[in-house]
Amino acid sequence: MSETHSGNWLLCDVTYMQWDPPLVGQGDIRIRDGVIVEVGEGLKPASDETVEELRGHWVMPGLVCGHTHLYSALSCGMPMPTSAPISFGDMLDKVWWRLDRALDREAVQISASVGAVSALRVGVTTLIDHHASPNAIDESLLVIDDGLEQVGLRRILCYEVTDRGGDSRRNAGLRAHEQLLSRPVGKNSGGKRAVLIGAHANFTLSDETLRRCADLARDAGVGLHIHVAEAIDDTILTKENPVLRLERLGALRPGSILAHCVHSSADDLQRIVDAGAWIAHQPRSNMNNSVGYAPVHQFPKNTILGTDGIGADVLTEIQTGWFQGQENKIGWGPQRWLQMLQQGTHFASLQLGQNLGQMAVGGAADLVVLDPPPGPPLTADNLAAAVIFRLSPHQIRHVMIDGVWRLRDQTVTGLSMSSLDEHAQEVSQAVWSRMDALS
Repeated sequence: MSETHSGNWLLCDVTYMQWDPPLVGQGDIRIRDGVIVEVGEGLKPASDETVEELRGHWVMPGLVCGHTHLYSALSCGMPMPTSAPISFGDMLDKVWWRLDRALDREAVQISASVGAVSALRVGVTTLIDHHASPNAIDESLLVIDDGLEQVGLRRILCYEVTDRGGDSRRNAGLRAHEQLLSRPVGKNSGGKRAVLIGAHANFTLSDETLRRCADLARDAGVGLHIHVAEAIDDTILTKENPVLRLERLGALRPGSILAHCVHSSADDLQRIVDAGAWIAHQPRSNMNNSVGYAPVHQFPKNTILGTDGIGADVLTEIQTGWFQGQENKIGWGPQRWLQMLQQGTHFASLQLGQNLGQMAVGGAADLVVLDPPPGPPLTADNLAAAVIFRLSPHQIRHVMIDGVWRLRDQTVTGLSMSSLDEHAQEVSQAVWSRMDALS
């Protein structure tokens, strides 16, 4: 394949797919200035475009990870508590809140770069991140924005505002959003960055703080991104239904993401739908944190798939969700899980003002090229089952974002992986040492 650059491309002889409506086709894809301008068979190359002979490779839309925590990118190997956590609050206090307090500006930057590279390698082209670094809040979102821009990912960012660090840190979290909201949208970031207003969870937020988050979101014309009913703590510690509390404080806004909703009732879920908000489902995280099985069978159409910081691999996430759903007899077929994958793409399209996920004229050129697995023919009828049972991150060969190749032959372009790895190892050790001190 030719050198990496933005420009005009003709991808020849591919099997392409899209999620909604389910579509599988064969032929060529013409790309100009980051947009698909023609799809068909036997397209003739123009004099000003580069031809990529892909010879039967599969091409799918870039994936969207609907809820993640890039700050956990350095967590594998971190010091664990001497006594096992016995509750969700215990898990937060002994593990995740020790990690986020140990982050400094350098660790935030490296976490963003490492997380972005990991996402790219599993075919994720858009990350919806929920950040926390209580001892390095100022400009943290700018640092993450820069890191993801360097790798080329689209992103929807926020800071996890909370009262657990007092008024000064609460105010700094609100300012972090204002800093990113005021950053100019240059030619490189147009259509690649959006902002939500982040909040941790009801049980770490006073009424005043949640109102201020809602006010900032209203003034900015955006939604909130908040953990809701991940564990029963949300209700027990606030003594109030978390969805009704958001509604009461004006924080249940259109375009918001309510992550988890494990302990939400059918009435709660309907209120979320009526408000124009979205639910993010993270089955592996729910199992890892032992918070219970979400009422997935009642989840509405506007549910997206996230990872909650366990990497960004939504293909593995959807497979886990499928098997867990089968075990719990929720009655969903593969197509319903494919719809969840598409809803993440739809949400990101609305936020970024881009036509993501469409293999048609006008679709954004965020594409993932896979080595085709041997087996039955791929069709629109078996596409959903193929996503669950046949597609794997190991098949991913190349990734294009906005018409630029960001992964070539499984190698990230424009970055020295050896330098990043060396730096990440040094920073990880420093973070873990600070975590030990917090014990």
